[in-house]
Amino acid sequence: MTEHPQPNATGAPAVAEGRRVRVYVGEADQWRGCALVPALLAMLLREGAAGATAFKGVESFGVHGKIHTLRLADVVSPLPVVVEWVDTPERVERLLPRVCEMVAEGLVTVEPVQIVKQSHRALHDVDAHVLVGDAMTREVARVREHTSVRELVAMLVGQGFRALPVVDDGDRVIGIVTGGDLIERGGLHARIDSLAGLDADGLRRELEAVGRTNQFATHVMTAPVVTAHPGEPITEATHRMVQRRLKRLPVVDDAGRLVGMLSRADVLRTVGEGYARADAGPDDATLAHARTVGEVARSDVPTVGPDAPLPEVLDAVVSTRLLRAVVVDADRRVLGVVSDAELVRVVDPAAHPTLLQALAARLPFGRHGPEEQERLKGAPTHAADVMLAPPVTVAAETPLPAAIRVMLDAQRKILPVVDADGRLTGAVDRADLLRAVAAGGR
Repeated sequence: MTEHPQPNATGAPAVAEGRRVRVYVGEADQWRGCALVPALLAMLLREGAAGATAFKGVESFGVHGKIHTLRLADVVSPLPVVVEWVDTPERVERLLPRVCEMVAEGLVTVEPVQIVKQSHRALHDVDAHVLVGDAMTREVARVREHTSVRELVAMLVGQGFRALPVVDDGDRVIGIVTGGDLIERGGLHARIDSLAGLDADGLRRELEAVGRTNQFATHVMTAPVVTAHPGEPITEATHRMVQRRLKRLPVVDDAGRLVGMLSRADVLRTVGEGYARADAGPDDATLAHARTVGEVARSDVPTVGPDAPLPEVLDAVVSTRLLRAVVVDADRRVLGVVSDAELVRVVDPAAHPTLLQALAARLPFGRHGPEEQERLKGAPTHAADVMLAPPVTVAAETPLPAAIRVMLDAQRKILPVVDADGRLTGAVDRADLLRAVAAGGR
């Protein structure tokens, strides 16, 4: 994990690792019919980049061997532009492929840099002036009532979204299909995240199974739908998400037409970039004044040792809302995190059919009979073999905006919280951070 620099004991600023990306293009370059440089900056802003600046040169030449200069007044010569972007290694790794896709002709370089200071707005600066339309995702996949369940599952697997709005011929939202809907009413045997861990044959078998149900979006969708309006304050939409325990809200205009989607990640990204469960978590009064991860973290974190056999790992994973367990050593130092997706990747669901059933139902594996337990016990797999490592962790004193940035950059749904020696003290997930955002905005 890359930490944000804080002053050390001597008062001198600490140094954090970063990456500097430079993009060399021409001011006339295009991206999908629009000027490339503004489009590139808009994409980085939308995706939560820390900041980028465009510099216009006065003279240059490139691979075509033609000099572009400001001095030739009688020649129309598009000038060179350099876009410089400095950010965390995690975010650069995530967004660099998108940058390279947009730059058809040009040069893109990456180099390590040392960040000695980086400012962030406080969490409580997000107020009623920030609107849903500022934070929502605008490019949203959608389906119709007659879209088959098989198509719905295929559209969701491997994507960054976990729900599909259902619209009519006028693009008005009439329902929404989530992964939970597909499990409860569509015959799906596992969460979408779990299916992402299957190989091609395993995924094909699951799609064929749901295809035999002969159901469509109209049979499985949730309706009516709780929505948001692009012109409403994000604080109001966030409170609605928390109160109703929703992970996302379709955003509709005055006519009910779909214009975007507001997810928990969108809200957290907006908060982190400057714009629940009741058990074992802080109350709303505490959340309203929370400024650090330690004030939000919960202590009910399922853990296993690195040598824990697969049945024990599975039981720990299904005991959590997010299907995650933290792997710790004998001193409770965090070694990694195991999710349902990692379990599916290493265990063939065709050979162990109740694995997917346990993950879908979130039932302890022991309830599925001794034969299947014995089959898994014989597998040469333990927690250390399936965990995601090295772990992405945060300290209890980490400011909430910084923790949000870490979670989004690393694309994690849970962050173990550790002390100075790396020992586990708690954990936070997206719902915990969203509750803090909602409480702080009241």
